Amino acid sequence: MLKRTNLMVFIILLCTFITGCQSAKSNSFDYPKKPTKNEVVNIHGGLENIDRLDLFVKNAQNGKKDMIRLTQYTIEGDPIFQDLEFDGTKIAVKIDSTKDKFGGGEVRSYVCKGIRKQESNTETQYTLEECPEISDLLTISHDAEKQDLFAFELKYGVGLKNKIDTKNQEVIKNLSNGNTTVIDDFQFSKEELNQIYKQMILSNYLGDKRLSTKCTQKTFEGYELTIWINDGIRHFKWSECDKSTDGTEMTELVHNIVDILKNNSAYQALQ
Repeated sequence: MLKRTNLMVFIILLCTFITGCQSAKSNSFDYPKKPTKNEVVNIHGGLENIDRLDLFVKNAQNGKKDMIRLTQYTIEGDPIFQDLEFDGTKIAVKIDSTKDKFGGGEVRSYVCKGIRKQESNTETQYTLEECPEISDLLTISHDAEKQDLFAFELKYGVGLKNKIDTKNQEVIKNLSNGNTTVIDDFQFSKEELNQIYKQMILSNYLGDKRLSTKCTQKTFEGYELTIWINDGIRHFKWSECDKSTDGTEMTELVHNIVDILKNNSAYQALQ
């Protein structure tokens, strides 16, 4: 009797284990690492190739024919494809949700008059004109205050001697004479933090980045960026010699952050 009981317990545990594995497998998915040339990808707020959508908006407003695909992923990891084609006068939109297992699983078509981009300090919206059913094409929220935690530490320059640390409210500036100066209790304004957060989102800081610290130059600028976002942390390290797509994108992010810093009144007092 005892052996039978142990056997039954083993079978139940085995079934539970198998079911759990199957459940985990069904909820797993692979995201594309890089979009195609004319594709914009939105993975839960992680954006790839967003500049291509900006170009499409510009072309449509200038009457230039163009076509792109916007691929947006659901929470479960299923892609919804939105194909937009501007023929010089109007935009044909096809929405394909056939791969969305939890959605309608259909293909719908619309004709829209145009497209526009609207930006505020907290969000960026791409809206289709005269398409009431699908007017909101894409909304990018970059309101840092909506996050439970948003902070970062950026070290940059030759020898990483410059530093911006919003977690410890400190800025270190490397002076031309080799000395450094420090601002304690430094804080960006709400608007400045939103600008920085926006630049990070547009650089897809949540995505996988292939970066390199190698450099054959005798003197070169290095970069080290740590981002705390809610319960997560992202860390990147690379040099100015990294001319890859990811390296160029992250270096541009640093330049944008430093430009925002240079316009800060507390930082300007150092100059």
